[in-house]
Amino acid sequence: SRLCHAHPTLRAIEMFHFRGPSQVGDRLVLKAIVNNSFKNSMEVGVSAEAYGQEMSVSCRHINSAFMTFVVLDQEGQPRTLPMVAPEPGDGERRYREASARKKIRLDRKYVVSCKQTEVPLSVPWDQSNKVYLSYNNVSALKMLVAKANWALAREKEKVRMYTLEEDKFLSFRIEMSVCIPAGRAFSLLSNLRRRHEWDSHYVSAELVQKVDDDDMIYHVVSQKLRHENKPQDFVILASRRKPCSKGDPYVVAFRSVTLPTHPARAEFTRGETLCSGFCIWPESEEMSKVAYYNQAMPGYLNYVTTNVAGLSSDICSTFEACEKFLLKNKDDLISRLQDF
Repeated sequence: SRLCHAHPTLRAIEMFHFRGPSQVGDRLVLKAIVNNSFKNSMEVGVSAEAYGQEMSVSCRHINSAFMTFVVLDQEGQPRTLPMVAPEPGDGERRYREASARKKIRLDRKYVVSCKQTEVPLSVPWDQSNKVYLSYNNVSALKMLVAKANWALAREKEKVRMYTLEEDKFLSFRIEMSVCIPAGRAFSLLSNLRRRHEWDSHYVSAELVQKVDDDDMIYHVVSQKLRHENKPQDFVILASRRKPCSKGDPYVVAFRSVTLPTHPARAEFTRGETLCSGFCIWPESEEMSKVAYYNQAMPGYLNYVTTNVAGLSSDICSTFEACEKFLLKNKDDLISRLQDF
């Protein structure tokens, strides 16, 4: 209550652990302390200690648990909470362990129990269905953008990271305002061959098929993941669309496809993306809101949950590098003339 200046609401109890029995006549003392806060929730560690009738006898630690609390606004939605500044020593340990437990909770829900890998996520590319696949690529991203219940997970300076939890999918969105016209940002971000200039995860992107002026298929090679012994590769359909009407964003959508000319190869781990991409809204003639969306897949989830839990700032740092790339190249005449 002192942290949030309101009455918090219990959302969940986890890791409930009985350490020993209590006896009739014991005097129980409950101790609670805030371990960490995560934008709109906080973890509170609770322990129960028992004393015998003779208070001189040392206490017995009989129970412990970790509780998640939220503070609801007038509409019943979780409010943003103040950040916790951990005290040196034990406070810093509890702070780090709370972040690790948040990652474990996400992993249990989306990594351990995930069955998405049972069927391929890539769709076969065929000239006869190219209109349908391109339309579906853009439509899927727009549907993800329009979903409610996005929750602010992290902020790093002017970069904001949101998460959306539904069914067995964990999606994230990361956004910021950039001093660049929306059309210029659209031109630069829709060219996957330049993504390695700001995204260190990308090694190369080869254009393998130009479907039309707004739809391209790339073969992308990315860096090795920590748990892999070889780099990943993707075959990605990139579809870009300009706004249809005032208020609509510029859209650059990505999804995996399969091509007979680019089968999985032994030297790579074939990765897949189901729905990801950029949406760019003009805020003024010289300012734009740039947002990246990703419906995280099993091979990528561990990386995402590490960032959501606050154990890494890699996603935010990558987006900051994206901003520098946009600012550096916004007046580049060659890029201005490029369609992709």
